[in-house]
Amino acid sequence: MSETVSADIPVEELPRRHLRLLGEAADRLLAAEDPAGMVDDLFALIAEELRLDVFFNYRLDGEVLTLVAHAGLTEAEAASGAELAVGQAVCGCAARQRRPIQAFGIQSSDDPLTEFVRMLGIDAYACTPLVHGSELLGTLGFGRRWTDQFDADELTFLHTICHYVALAKYRLKIEAELREGIASRERLLGELNHRVRNALQAAVAVVRLGAADSSDDAARVALAGAAERLEVLAAAHRPLYATDSPSRIDIAALIESLVDRSDDEVVEVTVSGTPTLPVEQAAAVALLTHAFLAADPDIVTYVAIDMAADLLRITLTGPGMGAARPALDEGRLVRGLARQLRADVARDGGDRLTIAVPVPHYG
Repeated sequence: MSETVSADIPVEELPRRHLRLLGEAADRLLAAEDPAGMVDDLFALIAEELRLDVFFNYRLDGEVLTLVAHAGLTEAEAASGAELAVGQAVCGCAARQRRPIQAFGIQSSDDPLTEFVRMLGIDAYACTPLVHGSELLGTLGFGRRWTDQFDADELTFLHTICHYVALAKYRLKIEAELREGIASRERLLGELNHRVRNALQAAVAVVRLGAADSSDDAARVALAGAAERLEVLAAAHRPLYATDSPSRIDIAALIESLVDRSDDEVVEVTVSGTPTLPVEQAAAVALLTHAFLAADPDIVTYVAIDMAADLLRITLTGPGMGAARPALDEGRLVRGLARQLRADVARDGGDRLTIAVPVPHYG
């Protein structure tokens, strides 16, 4: 078995197709709501390109690693690896040492650490601990049965993907804590300010550095777009600090923060009702609105936000805003966010685009 602390090549030197996949993966992780489900979706996205056969996603529960998501295993195989002690097998060892571990030529090895994956027919395995700051969240490992190795490009890609997953899981963890409630509002705001803001700033910096260093125009655009959407997510959390209810945010303030014309023209924003939403729904609304604003930020001249009893309506007005844009409207990001929100997006053929989002009732 071989071990590695970091990948052998920098992210910006990855093949173009891998950089594009990283950009798409970042988009999906931004919109994710389910920690286990998002890894299932991620595996579906990258499995064919990386020719992966299996993955294991373990969550740290005390001193035990619990299998929360997997693919390529039978029910019996998954049950046999449902729990690992920290230090047990490849994933447990990666968790204990907090560094990536890769194992090649497993089928011809008698190393006891690889016994479990060897029984599953896996011949090459790469496991990365999911760490945010000093906090270990779990591990994520990918395996192949058809060959006994990963190359340097593939390891760099997998380790980078795991870094994104750790950021997304940490975000979801913080949002879950928010929904459950924290006794002291001041403590909650301090946690959000210190942890979420710093985590998102770090994520923006990582992606922007990758974009700046990339020599491929398409990859640079994809990574820059991912960084912008991370910044939107950060903006979605900032209004929390000014609201009386820390579990809900002001949609009007959030949308106003997204309207930024390069010519410094003022965009009028009118508000009807009291538009507030839970943080996870508000973040998705912000990302969906930003997708249309970012396509041409200098088009929008007027924004109307209306909150009725069971519907939030956001209308973006400007020259050509109502004209169909199939590449944007039918893109994965817009369709995925609209589906998540159960939103109806309509263009009137002229100067208006309307986003209508059903609003759940709260007792």
